[in-house]
Amino acid sequence: MARGTRQRILEVAEDLFQHKGWAGFSYQQIAERLDIRSAAVHYHFPSKTDLGVALLKRYRSSFNWWCEQLRQRKATPEVSLEGFFALERRYMDEGKVCPLGVLGVEAEGVPEEVRAEAHALAGDVLRWLTKVLEQGNRQGVFHVAGTPESHALALMSSLQAGLQLARTLGTDAFYTLLEQQREQLGLARRRRAVAGG
Repeated sequence: MARGTRQRILEVAEDLFQHKGWAGFSYQQIAERLDIRSAAVHYHFPSKTDLGVALLKRYRSSFNWWCEQLRQRKATPEVSLEGFFALERRYMDEGKVCPLGVLGVEAEGVPEEVRAEAHALAGDVLRWLTKVLEQGNRQGVFHVAGTPESHALALMSSLQAGLQLARTLGTDAFYTLLEQQREQLGLARRRRAVAGG
């Protein structure tokens, strides 16, 4: 039962964190959602720092599991990248901001231990994206401007910005940036060619 409670706390905390930001949610809100006492949340996560570290480790674990599934299916670079775009689209459809975006905006108010886990998550994503872009460029699937790592960084930045801007400018802002990335990589032309052929 205790393990189930811990898992439910993390699920609710994740939802609140991505909707309201680091400073925008409390243990009391988690407890109310789960119909438990705040003391029960503190039992599993004595401090918000503990909870934040666990959340970021959970994101890293989920992302690395997702990458492993793609690897086992021998997904092409194009399928892999479109899968990544779909992850970001899901955040937008659910009205969420990517955890890296949340912590980027609130970095000054976030404990160092949580920032360290966010840095590790960003590194995981950047390394994976770089590898996918390298493979796609080598196979002639993508047209990568500059180095694969710099393009991966630009891609991450663009999608983060799109999720933030969608909250004020509407979802079109996100989709515009997403299509721009497809155009820059040559994916949009490939899709038009396939559709026309």
